[in-house]
Amino acid sequence: MKWSNKGHEFDEYAEQIVEDFKIRGNLIFIFGAGLIGNEIRGVLKKAGCFAGFIDNDIRKQQKGSEGAKIISFDEYLNQEKRGIIVIAADKKNIPVIANQLMEAGLESQKDFYEYLEFMDNVFPVFSVYANNQLYVDLAQISLTERCTLKCKKCAHGCYAVDMKSQDMSIETAKKSADYFFYHVDIIKEFVLIGGEPFLYQNLDRIVEYIGENYRDKIVLFSITTNGTIIPKQPLLNLCRKYDVTIRISDYSATLKHLELKYEQLKKEFENHKVSYIMGGKETKWMDYGFESVDRKGKEKELMQAFEHCKTPCREIRGSRFYYCVMARSVSENLGFGLGEDDYLELSDKRKEDKKIVLEFQQGFSEKGYLDMCNHCNGADAVNHPIPCAEQIEKWSD
Repeated sequence: MKWSNKGHEFDEYAEQIVEDFKIRGNLIFIFGAGLIGNEIRGVLKKAGCFAGFIDNDIRKQQKGSEGAKIISFDEYLNQEKRGIIVIAADKKNIPVIANQLMEAGLESQKDFYEYLEFMDNVFPVFSVYANNQLYVDLAQISLTERCTLKCKKCAHGCYAVDMKSQDMSIETAKKSADYFFYHVDIIKEFVLIGGEPFLYQNLDRIVEYIGENYRDKIVLFSITTNGTIIPKQPLLNLCRKYDVTIRISDYSATLKHLELKYEQLKKEFENHKVSYIMGGKETKWMDYGFESVDRKGKEKELMQAFEHCKTPCREIRGSRFYYCVMARSVSENLGFGLGEDDYLELSDKRKEDKKIVLEFQQGFSEKGYLDMCNHCNGADAVNHPIPCAEQIEKWSD
């Protein structure tokens, strides 16, 4: 979307939702006390507006969830203060719960929301306009573009990066966190990525710096690894101290020899009491078409591609806030030389400019698209499956 009223794009919309929430005491109940509900709870607790869980499961009502009370829908209806309901359930159960709420006289988009619509579009606006708190779902610092694997069609173009290439300096990494958290009050997941982040020599210092200064703003602090490197004990100790979760991508369907590595890695994390998430075994990737797509600068087509994609993958790099981490990294790593202005400069933004950062985060910009949209399948990449983690050269331990 192109900016037409920069800093005020959400004024009219925000006025209505802030009023709706105010009437309900800014209380937000989560309908569904499962994995999705608990992820959302972490955000709402930091925002100070989590009111409790609702669930139809009697066993969950009796047990509660990590200290939070879980009530039935009938109990909710009998409460004096009802609040807003966010339905946190899988796709098949959302319509069932929505019908249950509507049968009780509640109105969609006013009394209740589905969680994706709420967390993507409603809560970020409410948070800034009602509480002056900027919320971001996901952002990353790419500490190194070097990788231990050379995957064909890598979404970051890391196969083209020489292992002798320069990593981000520790000063720039710290500066990235400083600029980001100067503006951002709550983030659902903040990620240290690469390339392969365990190649980054000063990873322990960055974990400690962010953990010490900004951990209270982060719901999930994570590192994403391909599982080829066993981190050293000092880093593991810091990950435990600052509650860093390691996300392990599972490429063993293609690279069979990684199965043993994954077992060693998990054992190491368990021995050091470090949280980790083992991803599902990946068999297919998507071809984003960076080396074959060419939209030839057609503005209408580029804007449509951008609107249809709306990637959640933000990147902070120094004082530059990039909308798409892949657009930046692929352009640099594959030598496209595009997108030199496709970021929001945070060094000239004051804390009062949160509405501008919010708008950029929600997809507003001067052009209404990114230059790398010229060479990307975007959301249509799902229709271009490719084998997972095929190597352009033999991997060695």
